[in-house]
Amino acid sequence: MRKNKYSLPFKEEFYVEFGGIKKKDSHSWDIPAQRYAYDFEIRDNENKPYHDDYLKIENYYSYKRDIIAPLDGIVVEICNKYPNTKIVKNRKIVCDVDDVRGNHIIIMHGNTEYSMIAHILKDSFQVKVGDYVKRGDVLAKVGNSGNTNGPHIHFQVQRGPSEIDEGIPILFQRVIMKKDNRKIYRKYVKHGMSVRNK
Repeated sequence: MRKNKYSLPFKEEFYVEFGGIKKKDSHSWDIPAQRYAYDFEIRDNENKPYHDDYLKIENYYSYKRDIIAPLDGIVVEICNKYPNTKIVKNRKIVCDVDDVRGNHIIIMHGNTEYSMIAHILKDSFQVKVGDYVKRGDVLAKVGNSGNTNGPHIHFQVQRGPSEIDEGIPILFQRVIMKKDNRKIYRKYVKHGMSVRNK
């Protein structure tokens, strides 16, 4: 049973590319840690996450945007060793490193809940292991490391710090949700929405 309420891990409006609490919306239903995970990216009015040449990482709207702490907690793990994954023709998903998360951060929150944010830009971390962070603090910047086809934020909450710990549904607080440019009201965020913190 989830107990914490989280903020979205970004400042601007992002599109929910994958994620939800039901199997049909799930990021990766058969992977317990990622069952309730989300992928967020910025998209334009044509519903594209990039402009001009999609093979150039700097053309992605999400690239190098700030990632913020979703809730108060203690940083228990940081991985900061992978370069950006190359974007290939037709935006096929590629993983050319030994950890699908790429560069990532894990934060321990209250009630035995841990958040994990993945695909972070190498050397962009503004915190270190052992730091206490507060909701809204800047942690790092969006990159394209790990198993990915373009810059985005992968966000999940789990019952422990291990990559195999069970994921849990994420209850966000004070979030503006939109679908087709109209505000909607739901308990949980799901794919196909545009979302931002109030």
